Amino acid sequence: MKKIIFLCLLIFALPCFSADRVEPEYIKPEQSASYEKINETLSIIFSKIKPYIRTSRYPKYYHDFTLVKDDGTQNKSYYYVKYSDAELIYGIDSNELKYISFRRPELQKCRILYDYPSGKLHAVQVFVSDKESYVFSADGKYVDYEPYVKQVREKVNKSWKVPSRKQIGALAKGQKDLLVQIALTLNKDGTVKKCRILKSSKIKELDENAGEAIKNAAPFKEFPENFFNDELVIILNFNFSL
Repeated sequence: MKKIIFLCLLIFALPCFSADRVEPEYIKPEQSASYEKINETLSIIFSKIKPYIRTSRYPKYYHDFTLVKDDGTQNKSYYYVKYSDAELIYGIDSNELKYISFRRPELQKCRILYDYPSGKLHAVQVFVSDKESYVFSADGKYVDYEPYVKQVREKVNKSWKVPSRKQIGALAKGQKDLLVQIALTLNKDGTVKKCRILKSSKIKELDENAGEAIKNAAPFKEFPENFFNDELVIILNFNFSL
């Protein structure tokens, strides 16, 4: 339950580049053992990045498109679809196109995200692993989401009234997999926008118990000033296994 996953995402061969190069905020050795590879990737991306792209040719709604296999960089609240030179990211709840991302397979795993329909550069993500990733705003600033996400998780855990082992055993009736996974979407002011069950325990009482923990913990602190997102998706795991 470490990775946030936001809307918690490169470039490719674009026809022309931005006239003003953005100098990214490079990762320091103490921040990651892979800082050299991360910084090399950042240097290449921000030397060729465009502040805007045209979005009119991309389908607004998700239909029966073929999904891209998750390589450990996807947010479970979205559909990822390969479309020509891009990867389209649709909201699962709305089926609407949210981001247009680009990647270069020869570089470290990374994404350049553009907002739809404005086409404005949203963010750059560089992934070291499924548990270590770095997010940079359109102006190249590194944004560390982990401290805020940690606070949210800790508050939810404190409010979580876990049923007794006896109660869980009676409900489970021999069932082994009792994990409830919820995508919690927060607004900028820390209020809950929505909760969506990604994985059900198949036991109503346990699913509701997990939801109640979030309800009791809300609202949360408003986003720090350097967060450029209007909302944030955090994946929470509630493990009731005996």
